[in-house]
Amino acid sequence: MSKKSLFGHVYKKEMLEIMRDKRTFLLVVFLPMLLFVGLILFYENMMSHNPDKSITVAVNQTADPELLHVLEQQDKDLTFQKASNPKQTASSGDALIAMEADPNALTKLKNGDATSVIIYSDSSDKNASAAVTDLSTQLGAIDKNIVSDRLEKVSVPIQTLNAIQVQIKPLSSSTEETDISRMMLTIVLPMLLCLGVTIGAYPVISELFAGEKDKKIIDALLVTPVKRSTLLLGKWSVAITVSLFTATVALAATLLVIFFGTEHLRKALDAMTNPFGLFFVALLATASFAALIVSLQTITAIFAKSMKEANSYQSPIMMLAIIPAFVTMFVSLSQTTTTMFFIPLANISFLLREMIYDQFIWTHLLATIASNLVLALIFLYLAKRMYSNNDYLLAK
Repeated sequence: MSKKSLFGHVYKKEMLEIMRDKRTFLLVVFLPMLLFVGLILFYENMMSHNPDKSITVAVNQTADPELLHVLEQQDKDLTFQKASNPKQTASSGDALIAMEADPNALTKLKNGDATSVIIYSDSSDKNASAAVTDLSTQLGAIDKNIVSDRLEKVSVPIQTLNAIQVQIKPLSSSTEETDISRMMLTIVLPMLLCLGVTIGAYPVISELFAGEKDKKIIDALLVTPVKRSTLLLGKWSVAITVSLFTATVALAATLLVIFFGTEHLRKALDAMTNPFGLFFVALLATASFAALIVSLQTITAIFAKSMKEANSYQSPIMMLAIIPAFVTMFVSLSQTTTTMFFIPLANISFLLREMIYDQFIWTHLLATIASNLVLALIFLYLAKRMYSNNDYLLAK
């Protein structure tokens, strides 16, 4: 039998074994997909806010009713609820935030005196933080109007206080919300892709290599006429196939959920001139990354003496795969150079960021694929050397 036929036989045999194990199949395919969809909806919820939701503010009994009336007129969403202990009322959940204001606060301001307003909120609550920002904005508007009236009475133009008019505008022509959506997607998408590849590969790798030691079948396998390099390549190819299938399904599900199930994250896709190109470029980059990560996982699985030991080695690799997605966020797109696309793991984040911001460069894709494949071949060669050594294959 030719080497090609032997390789095909090994590949078919191992793939059928994986497909028969429904628990492993569900673990490596559908669990990551559900996890990624859940993470996308979580990030969408973080970016969402409901401007129509009423904001209940607990205030002290002695708070200036005129000030409260003006605030309610400026913002119809604000509702003030007087309480003997505003902080306790907000802590118990009966109000979103709490505020303490001086009696006759508005009269003091109009007479040229100062007054104080204290706002209490739970900083970990997204809605409470938004409410504080809204209330602070309305109080600032009142303060500005009163100051303007004071200056007008003494014939001083308002420009005296605002001599420098500062305007902050983005470099791109997109809106601020679109830029935020793009930034969020550049963090989430590379992390999910890298995580999908590692999650899809590690149960298969552990089963194909370390699992044979637990089942005590490695001795019988080594006396077959099939060369060890053919066995290794066949198992490695099965892991690549499963890993890419997992990543493809997860990527497709993620993009579909973003497009049809989100409002804020979708703005990043809508702003792209070719959103379909993101899918294909991500697949090409993911394929080279899968070759790299599976080769590295193969080394750890061969080195491990049992499934339990092999799984313990996979956890650091999973963390290693998602860290660059957070590290690269501190490097702006204008600071990236071609050299950075030769850095494994990080290059995928840089590449997808270019696609999302419509600044894709083909040479950066080639650099990403080339660097990943070169390292994958190096790790695969090391795995071949280890697989040829009985000290690693025969469990002690």
